[in-house]
Amino acid sequence: MQRVLSGSILAGLLSLAAVIGCASSASIRAAEAGRFDELRRALNDELRRGALDSDDARAIARAVAEGEIARATPPSGVELLRELRTCARPLEDALAERATGSDAVATAAAMILLEAGLTEPERVKVYANDAAAGRYPGKNAALRALEARALVAAGDGAARRARMLDGEQEVRVSALRAAMTAADPSDRGALLEAARLDPYPLARTLAIRAAGALGGREVVLALRDIWTLSDEPGREAIAEAWAAPRAIDDGGRAQLLWAISTQRGAPAIAAARALLRVGGDGAGEAVSVLIGAIRTSQSRDRIYAILSAPLEDPAVRSALLEAKDDPDDAVAYAVHARYVDAPPRAVAARERSAAVAWLMKLASGTSTRAVLARGALARAGVRAAVPLLERDLRSQEIPVREAAGTGLVELGEIPRAALLLADVAPQVRVSVACAILGAS
Repeated sequence: MQRVLSGSILAGLLSLAAVIGCASSASIRAAEAGRFDELRRALNDELRRGALDSDDARAIARAVAEGEIARATPPSGVELLRELRTCARPLEDALAERATGSDAVATAAAMILLEAGLTEPERVKVYANDAAAGRYPGKNAALRALEARALVAAGDGAARRARMLDGEQEVRVSALRAAMTAADPSDRGALLEAARLDPYPLARTLAIRAAGALGGREVVLALRDIWTLSDEPGREAIAEAWAAPRAIDDGGRAQLLWAISTQRGAPAIAAARALLRVGGDGAGEAVSVLIGAIRTSQSRDRIYAILSAPLEDPAVRSALLEAKDDPDDAVAYAVHARYVDAPPRAVAARERSAAVAWLMKLASGTSTRAVLARGALARAGVRAAVPLLERDLRSQEIPVREAAGTGLVELGEIPRAALLLADVAPQVRVSVACAILGAS
């Protein structure tokens, strides 16, 4: 079968250089062979001796990820590959080689390459046809989804719209993603129909976003009709669609003003957030809506408003000051995390220091929120969290170890995070490998 993408020469040379540079490393050899007990011992030994630096860790991460790609088998291998979507570029050659296979993992690899912009849609169409001819009497759902995602050319409109009606939801989702890429005004009717009637919530949301990107008064008014039929996530998506560049000045702003003045909860917050993002008329009213939600809404909506409100507004800061000691732990956490995540000029230094201290106290515990606090501190560059994250490397919980590895990478402690490249759980290995490769 034809290779989906001939790998980037530059990426290949960089990969080869990384491996050659560490060719004598026991860790590299163990990683390439998938001998994870041996890799674990070698990593611990090298870290103890100070012989493991960030470049070594990146080379080992690449070897681990490439090995997982090569050895992946259905059905678990499909999900495993999806963990690597965010670091597809440094793994381009390995994914392209795996895409020459003849199973569902090969199809997944081809999809990752396509969505990362690392292969041409026309090549993917040929691949899907060749794969179907070689393996099936017709295309299975995964191949049809792959082909549908590639329907982005000027002449693909009719085929793309047909796939929006496919019986398999993954095919419809791919066709809707292709519509977002194609931005073809001829899709408008089909997108609005999918936004109204598709039984799959994600498909409806994608259809709303794609229609909003096309914009125009027809779409704006149609989305107002769909609003009455939509659930809460659908209404949030419509608010975002009204704020799209081709919709905001063609009636979208008026609809957002209507939403913040007549609606409640998450849809109103989404509309206020959208108005603030685009600026102009309605921004003051939007801030008032968010402040009101911070003070009076149910917990989930209060948190949404806390994360959406502009910190530069004095009235917002006053509302957050009231909420930081709220008896609802989730609300108090959201305020402190917002302070820690904020740019230095957005909050006073003493407020940020107090928030860091509050989160550090919480982060020393073992609750789910403590794990989240450690992640928030890591993202904010608070190095005091390093010992807590190192402790999590020995956790019995897969999500805790995964979060610890990601946090250590964010703090620049790549060699320490590299210990998880030998984790017993493939999910942890590939997640941490991807984080390390992304950091490079």
